[in-house]
Amino acid sequence: MDSFASLIAPITPEQFFSDYYGKRPLHVAATDGNRQRLLDWPGLNALLSVSSTWTEARLKMFIEGRRIAPEHYCDRVQTIDGEQSRVNPRKVQVFLSMGASLVANLVETLTPELRAMARMLERELVGLTAANIYCSFGGKRAFNSHYDSHEVFAIHTEGEKVWQLYEGRADNPVSAPPDHPDLQRSLDRQKGRLLQSVIMRPGDLLYIPRGQFHDALASSEASLHVTFSVEPRNGRVLLRLLEQECLNDSAFRAYLPRAEADGGAALQAHLADLAERLKAMLTAPAFVSEVVEMQQAIRGELTEYDLPNTKSLTAYALAPGQPTEITRSAEGWIMRTRTGVIPLNGVQKAAAWLMGRPAFTTEELSAWFPLADPALLDALVGNLVRAGVIVPRGQ
Repeated sequence: MDSFASLIAPITPEQFFSDYYGKRPLHVAATDGNRQRLLDWPGLNALLSVSSTWTEARLKMFIEGRRIAPEHYCDRVQTIDGEQSRVNPRKVQVFLSMGASLVANLVETLTPELRAMARMLERELVGLTAANIYCSFGGKRAFNSHYDSHEVFAIHTEGEKVWQLYEGRADNPVSAPPDHPDLQRSLDRQKGRLLQSVIMRPGDLLYIPRGQFHDALASSEASLHVTFSVEPRNGRVLLRLLEQECLNDSAFRAYLPRAEADGGAALQAHLADLAERLKAMLTAPAFVSEVVEMQQAIRGELTEYDLPNTKSLTAYALAPGQPTEITRSAEGWIMRTRTGVIPLNGVQKAAAWLMGRPAFTTEELSAWFPLADPALLDALVGNLVRAGVIVPRGQ
């Protein structure tokens, strides 16, 4: 699946983001075999046979809504690196024969097809993306009714499964509910009436927005699907950015006025002043740029190798006796050097990184800051050379 448009066709991306994303579920029936080819039974068997990959954290088993304790299907085994806990394939297959469901977590990098799909969703929705494999058998349920704290894109590849979607919707949850019988009774009340029943067949796609109550039951002898979870950044990340920003402002470092002194009038005025300062910080172009950078910083693990090809390296070293200062002015981030000012907007972190090293290569710079505009990184290096701050290695 090479694009988001082809994933959700015949729905267009414009329709999806205006009518469905974060609002309501979407079922797209198979139109060709592209989605089905994501993972089949031989592909699953091949993945599970790489036994060193599977630990109790990566492979979980469930039956009728309850998790099977890992000690029932994992062993302590002796390896060349010492004793480790590993999944025992024989024990797993016994539980599967009893009707248990298998969930293989964090598989988004294990095949080219899974990696390409995850990378595409990550790029399109600008969110942390992971993939889980679900293998279930007829008449058995892995999970009780629940909601997820992320966007869900389920792609069905083998057999059939019935998904029940309910009217209930948690309000922008940031974590999934814990597994507890008493809480489950509460969730069953919150889920509300049945909204939609969807029969998933090979090649079908089901999108479920964050917080939407649902459950699923394999209706064929065996069922296989892959779920991609996508979690964009939410407003909480602003608090981390603002904390450091506030410490740069003397007003936030000042003590709060005592409420007892004048009935709280000074405290109220002080808080009002801080609120105005916060608003100015949040809307400043430099802060917006930092938020964008944090949104994009999720990328990285889904890249690919290209061996045996390697890169030639271009090295530089810091020139001795060249004082510099990185600071933020009204116009944005700058570096003050002996010969003048170098603008750093978009590459201030890269500049701080290389100034903290006696030597570096441009290839390292690109690898450490993969989201920075390559043209801006090249311009940064060129400006530093012209300012005499760095010199080609060996000179």
